[in-house]
Amino acid sequence: MLSRIPIRIRLSAGHAVWMALIFVAIGIGVSKVVEDSVMQSLDATLMTSAKTLRDSQHVQQQKLSAYQDPHDWEAIIDEFFGSRRYVRAYGQLIDPSGKVRARASNIRVNLAVSTAALERAKMGQETYETYRIASGGSLRQLTLPVMRQGQFTDDLIQVAATMSGSLTTIHNVRTMLWITLGLGFVVSLVFGYLLTSWSLKPVTRITREVAALGFTDNFDRRLKLPSAEDELRLLVRTFNEMLGRIEDAFGRLRRFAGDVSHELRTPIAVLRGEAELALRRERSPEEYKSSMRTIVHEAEQMSGIVENLLLLARAQGEAIQINLEEAGLERFVEELKHSVEKNFSEKQVTLAVDTTECQGKTAKMASGYVTLALKNILLNACKHSSPGQTVELKVLDRVTEWRFEIKDYGEGIAKEALPYIFDLFYRADTARNRSSGGVGIGLSLAKALVSLHNGRIEVTSEAKQGATFSVILPREIDATQKATHRPMVQRIRSCRPFDWFRRRVFTS
Repeated sequence: MLSRIPIRIRLSAGHAVWMALIFVAIGIGVSKVVEDSVMQSLDATLMTSAKTLRDSQHVQQQKLSAYQDPHDWEAIIDEFFGSRRYVRAYGQLIDPSGKVRARASNIRVNLAVSTAALERAKMGQETYETYRIASGGSLRQLTLPVMRQGQFTDDLIQVAATMSGSLTTIHNVRTMLWITLGLGFVVSLVFGYLLTSWSLKPVTRITREVAALGFTDNFDRRLKLPSAEDELRLLVRTFNEMLGRIEDAFGRLRRFAGDVSHELRTPIAVLRGEAELALRRERSPEEYKSSMRTIVHEAEQMSGIVENLLLLARAQGEAIQINLEEAGLERFVEELKHSVEKNFSEKQVTLAVDTTECQGKTAKMASGYVTLALKNILLNACKHSSPGQTVELKVLDRVTEWRFEIKDYGEGIAKEALPYIFDLFYRADTARNRSSGGVGIGLSLAKALVSLHNGRIEVTSEAKQGATFSVILPREIDATQKATHRPMVQRIRSCRPFDWFRRRVFTS
């Protein structure tokens, strides 16, 4: 229900409700304090009047003893209360027999003597009581015992006053507080709405700027950062970073499309040229076979590019089911060396393998994918090495990981090129020709396959001084984190689009 209410109204209403609760709490506290203060003031006035009357009785003891008529006592009380020095109150004197000896002439009510007041008077304690009178008002009464030499004389002085003035004061204060509460609620509601509207202005501006970006792929614009270091500034900074990532992704996509077109254009041109050349005139069977071999070779190159791209896409999207198994490292490295021996022999480059630290040990991994990743790095090292040079492969045993270090002494990698060597289709200038082999997919694929094992690849190199690639695999790999949406039942290589053509041409 609240989700349907605009955020400005929600924030304004929430602010007003909280302010109202604060006002109510403050109002209750102020009302209680005022009520206690008024009652304490009234009680203090009654106590002052009663004590003054008691002291007057003690001072004028001889004068009071001369009075035998109760009317004489009334004259004394009337004289005292008629002065109005303390409060417009009623007063009376109770004798030891419990009868009213004298009372003020202005008294219009009977001042009761409760049992509790008598009991407290015997202990020398005063008693405050509140009564409802017949006229509908309230009366505040003080019963004060008359003490002589610390002993109760059985005489009581009672002083009472109406509470109409005090109650009126309390009522006026409460009324003022309720009016203030209502006005405060309205003011806080309006102020909260204005404050919310002002606070949301940057959000409105950000919305307009984002809407102005449109639906084009031109993401080079950035939003203006707010001046204050707050959540909105963090939001805008995060959005700008997202725009940067989107811009980079679109740039990579454009480069990818251009690179794929560039890599596939040459074999397609060769295919078309060979086919057109073979069809211009009648040729001998050997010439046709030569043309077919050229076509198959170029088709295999295109098929390899497509297969590697498919495998890279699935690896980067973690859509590959990796089956972890315990593999003996010595045998694993020996098979890896055997798989690249032909390439190293053709280039006249020596591959030196050091498995001293992994003898008799096993590692948990998907050996097929790790082999492919290391093979791509080895072939890359061979390609950039000169004839007669050596490429070193070492397996290092660390506490929590295995390190496969591949070091060559070839042309190396320029420092400015290091951040981009794992980008798809990226090749250094010295290798941007098809005769040297490779199309710039190998290192990207190697990084993706190693990432499937929660591993990483580190590179150190300087131009003209060789390069060192370190493939790092953790000893414990959580395969559930790399669970995929579709298991890989067969190798992608089995789906070559030109296999049928090769089988038909070379059936013999």
